[in-house]
Amino acid sequence: METIDFTYYMDFSEGDDNGSVILFDRETQKLVSDNYMANRDLYENLLYYNYEWICKRLRYARKCMVEEHGIDLAKEYFLKHEKEFQGILCRSENITDKCNMALQKDLGFTLSRNDLQEVRKLLNSNQNKGLIM
Repeated sequence: METIDFTYYMDFSEGDDNGSVILFDRETQKLVSDNYMANRDLYENLLYYNYEWICKRLRYARKCMVEEHGIDLAKEYFLKHEKEFQGILCRSENITDKCNMALQKDLGFTLSRNDLQEVRKLLNSNQNKGLIM
């Protein structure tokens, strides 16, 4: 995987997650980490769509991650961009297209209309911490 600043190499045959990822600085080509920190950084960048290139295996891994965490990622995203999406999430006719355009651009995935409705319910149930609808 490559991000703007780092290149990650992963040994898929390594059974220990803490030793399977090596992280290099892209500019200096120097080793940054070869332990838990590299593995955690790769996971977070993969989950939050913060990469420029990923291999085929990681594309599949990211697909599985999005299936598992997509609703939570969307909720977090809409809470972070609360003012921008306040009106859109209130009107059900706009929810799919506009929200999915934003999710695709910033997080690299889209959700079904039902999943977006679930996000809206989660945001409504948490009125003191998020969007009020």
